[in-house]
Amino acid sequence: QVGRSTESPIDFVVTDTISGNQNNDETQITQSTISRFACRIVCDRNPPYTARIFAAGFDSSKNIFLGEKAAKWKNPDGHMDGLTTNGVLVMHPNGGFTEESKPGVWREISVCGDVYTLRETRSAQQRGKLV
Repeated sequence: QVGRSTESPIDFVVTDTISGNQNNDETQITQSTISRFACRIVCDRNPPYTARIFAAGFDSSKNIFLGEKAAKWKNPDGHMDGLTTNGVLVMHPNGGFTEESKPGVWREISVCGDVYTLRETRSAQQRGKLV
């Protein structure tokens, strides 16, 4: 599980970075772009070694945890889905992972692991289009 929280359910703590020439000791990040409980990555240890990303946090009881402002909806199959407040974004580079690769298109991952185009803003209530 990945997020900016240092609570025990988080396996990998990530923090914001400051860009450009603003990286001095006096600069503080006032609003994080990383969710406290951002996502869970699940990898199969047996062939075909599938890896899945699920946006949202999971508490110590393994229940999904989303902020109250997070976008949520019911899928046609009746399952609830949603997006984290800050979004969990992924990008697959064109040309694979090589020195010659170029940036690809950014996509957003939902709680159920579906892939969407980006929202108008990172915290918008309206989800992008299903990819």
